[in-house]
Amino acid sequence: MSHESAPQTAPTARLLRAAGTVGGLTLVSRVLGLLRDVALSALLGAGTAADAWNAAFLLPNTLRRLVGEGNISAAFIPVFARHSAVRSEEESWALASRFFTAVFMVAGGMSALGIAAAPWIVSFMFPGYAEIPGKIELTTSLTRAVFGYLLFISLTAVVMGALNARHRFAAAAFTPVMLNLAILAGAWFMWGRAPATAVWGIAVGAMVGGILQFLFLVPFARRLGMSVRPTWPFGDPAMGEIGRLMVPGVIGAGVVQINILVGRQLASGLPEGSITSLYFASRLNELTLGVFAVAVATVVLPLMAEQGAAGKTKRLRETLSFALRQVSAVTFPAAVGLILLRHEIVATLFEHGEFTASATALTASAVWGYAIGLVAVAAVRIVVQAFYALRDTRTPVAVAAAAMLVNIAGCLLLRGPLQNAGIALANSIAAGFAAIVLLVLLRRRLGALGGGVLVSSLLRIGFATAAMGWVVDSMRPWVARPDAAIVEGWLRLLALVGVGAVTYLAALAAVGAPELSELRAVGARRLPDTLDDDSQGD
Repeated sequence: MSHESAPQTAPTARLLRAAGTVGGLTLVSRVLGLLRDVALSALLGAGTAADAWNAAFLLPNTLRRLVGEGNISAAFIPVFARHSAVRSEEESWALASRFFTAVFMVAGGMSALGIAAAPWIVSFMFPGYAEIPGKIELTTSLTRAVFGYLLFISLTAVVMGALNARHRFAAAAFTPVMLNLAILAGAWFMWGRAPATAVWGIAVGAMVGGILQFLFLVPFARRLGMSVRPTWPFGDPAMGEIGRLMVPGVIGAGVVQINILVGRQLASGLPEGSITSLYFASRLNELTLGVFAVAVATVVLPLMAEQGAAGKTKRLRETLSFALRQVSAVTFPAAVGLILLRHEIVATLFEHGEFTASATALTASAVWGYAIGLVAVAAVRIVVQAFYALRDTRTPVAVAAAAMLVNIAGCLLLRGPLQNAGIALANSIAAGFAAIVLLVLLRRRLGALGGGVLVSSLLRIGFATAAMGWVVDSMRPWVARPDAAIVEGWLRLLALVGVGAVTYLAALAAVGAPELSELRAVGARRLPDTLDDDSQGD
């Protein structure tokens, strides 16, 4: 079978359908998240209150990524999948319940410690805040108010991992909607108040959202057989195996979070609003990652874990190659579009209320720094899943540690001449470094990854993106109209994005790119049922 036919394998058929479902639900969540950010920008602007909120919510989010989300999935799903093949259904779900209790104990302890140590943590992490009266105090109070979010989102991550392990992706993909709605409700309740007061509505909304996410998933877990009651977590050898996989994962996640925290710490000494600008710029880039790249990464892990456990190395390589081509087909044009329209996008979305033109300029300067690394970040998320599927969490940790050094060096070198854009660009450079190293190491382990197919795919995508970029750049003055009303500005921006998308897809069709039909299949989910036959060996 040729590499070009890899997308027509059974694992790919399932991946397309699952990614289409997850991507669609994630799109709903991301649109709400965008509306949330628009509301926050208008309510808080990019001053003291906004910086305090973004710093305060960053801290529990950082720890959440150590014990939650990808780390839980990376450690739990491969072990759960392997043990489900030899254990009874009841025993498998007992393992999930023990793991749930262990995470409850760890996350609960970290939440309590974070609340108690908030003054010292904030002073150490954001020393530049001390130069503005009241900024350290507000950040500390907000940090204490939202640190409990860590506990509930970590428990949510366990239940999400259990559902994903059984290929139940829809409910888990929908949970962020709860958080976005709760924060939007908090913003609406505080609308029209001073930023220093309004920010407390946001904090309450975040805590309520964390609780709602967990409660929303509990019924789905119970239907499958998982109990969320405390269960003695020790004594099961499988728990030890999960723990051994999580340790390097925690270290790896810690390395990634150090990158973020170093950037924010350095930004705290830049002009006021720099941390907020980095937040909004990263959110715009994550919009693309969340809608498609993260959706593909989510469904790839349990699929590749099953392939790895069954020794189907060829299928694993095909799934990986297909996933890389698909995320490249989406993130490459998205990155170019963000770079070309960075000022227009930020101004149209956020320049309202307390968010001024200077805040727009500051945020737009960071957008291009992050956008340059969009493809690399997406590739890292996919390739790391392949290592996790092989129950190797150490290699990604080692690569992440090396990338951290690259990022820190880049931040220190680029912060001076480029300010906040230098911090964003350093992150992109580090992501590119990590992607290249991970691919090289994985090729040594699995053999050829279809590099020729990937290169030819990138050439087709590059041609189509260049055509799109020319059209978008030519029409950009049509969007950049300061006198336009808010609704008109949104419509003009959406129209230009639509024109760019049509141009890109038409260019793909002109060069006969197979990626086009595959992207259509993701949306239509109309591949033949016979492709679900996974009985073939390698």
